[in-house]
Amino acid sequence: MPAIHFILPSIIPPYLKPGDTIAIVAPARSVTPEQMQAAVQYVESKGFKVLQDPDVYRNDKQFAGTEQQRADFFNRMLADTSVKALWCARGGYGTGRMVDLIDFDLLKQQPKWIAGFSDETVLLNHVSHQCSMASLHSTMPIFMSQKEGKDLEDVSLAIDSFLAALSGELMGFDFSQNETHRQVDFEGEIIGGNLSVLCSISGSVSEADWRDKILFIEDLDEYYYHIDRMMLMLRRAGKLDGLKALLVGSFIQMHDHQVPFGYDVREIILQHCADQNYPIVFGVNAGHHLQNMTIPFGIPAKFNNALLTFANP
Repeated sequence: MPAIHFILPSIIPPYLKPGDTIAIVAPARSVTPEQMQAAVQYVESKGFKVLQDPDVYRNDKQFAGTEQQRADFFNRMLADTSVKALWCARGGYGTGRMVDLIDFDLLKQQPKWIAGFSDETVLLNHVSHQCSMASLHSTMPIFMSQKEGKDLEDVSLAIDSFLAALSGELMGFDFSQNETHRQVDFEGEIIGGNLSVLCSISGSVSEADWRDKILFIEDLDEYYYHIDRMMLMLRRAGKLDGLKALLVGSFIQMHDHQVPFGYDVREIILQHCADQNYPIVFGVNAGHHLQNMTIPFGIPAKFNNALLTFANP
């Protein structure tokens, strides 16, 4: 008899209101106060407090401190009752090296929002799997550093969507102009993130259960055959089975060889999902571009008439 899997609803941390504190944390690469300044000022102008503890600016090789230092700081922010959300400063690499040192019992005792993307896919999926808790796939403060003109406008929109999600006011996405395969209505919780990172945590305690979930994927700076290899692994491992839907975000700065691989990202994904009957939506406005709109993970979502909306708090 096949195993029976129960999908439990995610715990939703308390939503924020103006005056609440958002702490910047750095689980991966190091950052400087100058790189955080523009985002901090912008968020504070919206009525929130931003905590920049000096420990967030530690440096060890390319990382924001040693694994233990990064984890100790993260744990301190989880334990701080004045902090209502932890906003990851940037990605890069390093979160997977310290995630097992985080005391997630602190998060279970005092639920709060964890937000970020890219390398922070490790955290978002770990929180889903180990804590059954919602989180936010969102832009990060580093992306507002030294931006101006249209770039600044795009990052500002991304941060606005992050703050709206933190406040329980995110409306959703209009997919009426997106390429959608097998366009039928669906609903469920969203999970996923950066494709490369998702593959790197496969089989680990940080891997979330995707069954009966809406999977979101995006990536940056990869060869086409790398994307194919990762999708092939997911297909052969059965990871693409049993989804409610697949949302495909931005895949930018892709590379090829002198002899072209022959398939682009869209074609690769369609090939490996050819035997699936769930909807696939391309061009979701989230991922490694400046207008990286926030996607709540673990929040009930519904797709109806090309609109993806999220449950009210």
